[in-house]
Amino acid sequence: MDEAQVQRIMNDPDFQSMAKKKTGLGMIFTVMVLIVWFGYLLLVGFDKEMFAAPVSAGSMTPIGFYIVIAIMIFVPAITWVYVSKANGEFDTVTRKVIDKINAGSL
Repeated sequence: MDEAQVQRIMNDPDFQSMAKKKTGLGMIFTVMVLIVWFGYLLLVGFDKEMFAAPVSAGSMTPIGFYIVIAIMIFVPAITWVYVSKANGEFDTVTRKVIDKINAGSL
């Protein structure tokens, strides 16, 4: 692909719209993951007693166990959502724009 084709792709309104959506989604998910991780670190650092407290009276399982399990589910789930969106909608738009370029309609 030569520089002229790359510029036509970059200037295509469909591609620009897709790139904005992809960047926005990535930023939202990044912020969400950072909030979860730093929230976890702050909780462990500043309120160890609550983190280690049992879920209910007589329970051996601490609240922290469930928080860690939730994080272990959240991070792969959010990654799956992003990858699904990127491999579906975003790749489709990219392919459509490249096909327009190759067909000479752009």
